[in-house]
Amino acid sequence: MKQLVTLPHNLEAEASLLGCLLLKGSLHGKVLEKGLQPDDFWEIRHQHIFRAIHEVYQEGRTPDLITVTEELRKKGELETVGGIPYLSELQDAAQFTSDAALADYADIIRDKSLHRQLIKTCEEYAGLSYRQEADFDIIVDRATNDLIKLSLLRQTSAVSRIDDLIANEMAALQQRLRQGRSLQGLTSGYAALDNLTTGFKQGEMIVVAGRPGMGKTSFALNMAVEMARQKATVLFFTIEMPSAQLARRILSQECLVNAKNLITGHLDEDEYARLWRNIDPLADLPLYIDESSHLTISDVRAKAKKVLVEAKSLDAVFIDYLQLMHDSTYSKQPDRVREVENISRNIKLFAKDLKVPVITLAQLSRKAEDRKDGIPMLSDLRDSGAIEQDADVVMFIHRDLGKEGKEKDVVTILLRKNRNGQIGDVKLRFISHFTKFVPFDSQEEEEG
Repeated sequence: MKQLVTLPHNLEAEASLLGCLLLKGSLHGKVLEKGLQPDDFWEIRHQHIFRAIHEVYQEGRTPDLITVTEELRKKGELETVGGIPYLSELQDAAQFTSDAALADYADIIRDKSLHRQLIKTCEEYAGLSYRQEADFDIIVDRATNDLIKLSLLRQTSAVSRIDDLIANEMAALQQRLRQGRSLQGLTSGYAALDNLTTGFKQGEMIVVAGRPGMGKTSFALNMAVEMARQKATVLFFTIEMPSAQLARRILSQECLVNAKNLITGHLDEDEYARLWRNIDPLADLPLYIDESSHLTISDVRAKAKKVLVEAKSLDAVFIDYLQLMHDSTYSKQPDRVREVENISRNIKLFAKDLKVPVITLAQLSRKAEDRKDGIPMLSDLRDSGAIEQDADVVMFIHRDLGKEGKEKDVVTILLRKNRNGQIGDVKLRFISHFTKFVPFDSQEEEEG
């Protein structure tokens, strides 16, 4: 006879936690910090009791045997949970009423609940696959999104005293001073930009936006190579451009070889020497490039996890570019604005889940070109305002192309959103035949 498998649960932890709260209801705040919800309890009557405790606490009263009994009686649930005898039994069985014990009980209950939710989610999508009620890509995308959300439920935040927060911040500051580092995150490779952002940090979504021809891909490659040179493991997703073309750009940028000469094979002696002198250090960089013509957030997540396993680390992810990504759930009922909103939100969740900065390129609408100065604004982000909302950092690449009196090689990085630092402008110079961005030397410009 086939034995039924019981879903994960721990009735002893549930009973102990409820008994603690009936003895010392003021500790309910500690449980709230753990994010515990009534549905996290396995036994239905425990759900009712915990909900009653919570409602008493929310009303500003202290949960105890009397107040919780009255709350359950008002809701018509007292007899359902076993009446006063069962509540008294819970209270009498409680052995510890300390913060530490309560936190342990809450962690156990929460962990079992998350395992149950994971099983339910997997069964749901396994059922869809068995019945083949949806396309493969749609099932994978939906499952990935649900699993990301489920994994983030584990990351509960606690209320902290200001003295603890200050102590932690001072310890981190002392460590930065000892290391002589001013950056809190990864360097972009451009000191003036790093001074504004203090580096690209874990969990951040950084958007680099611009109109076609502004050099978004080249700028992103410059940053990716510099991060890899600093021993950071970098994964670069390219949707529009072949990976071989990106490799040529990297050789051109880092070996200072004319990009056209790399294509034609007509290298002069100096270029040939520079190429072979620098090629080995470039080949050793921890930089991974993925060429995908159809990229979804589930693809990004799966391939990032693969690199994480193979390289044993992952420090930054680049996506070129956001509006070329797809969400299979919108394949049959196209809604481009909502699709981009969903992609944007999931990129942010992905960055937070993997604790890496995700630098994603983005296209701008033509509205900037219609303005007299042509300077882009946050509202120009194409297809969705959600990109601006989700991003921690938004910067635009701006060049006055084709305008008289303007130098085409002078580029301004317009930092227009920065949750963890300042906004401002950074001037760079674009060397087109190397597809390379370099710091702008104003003194050299004056002498030029």
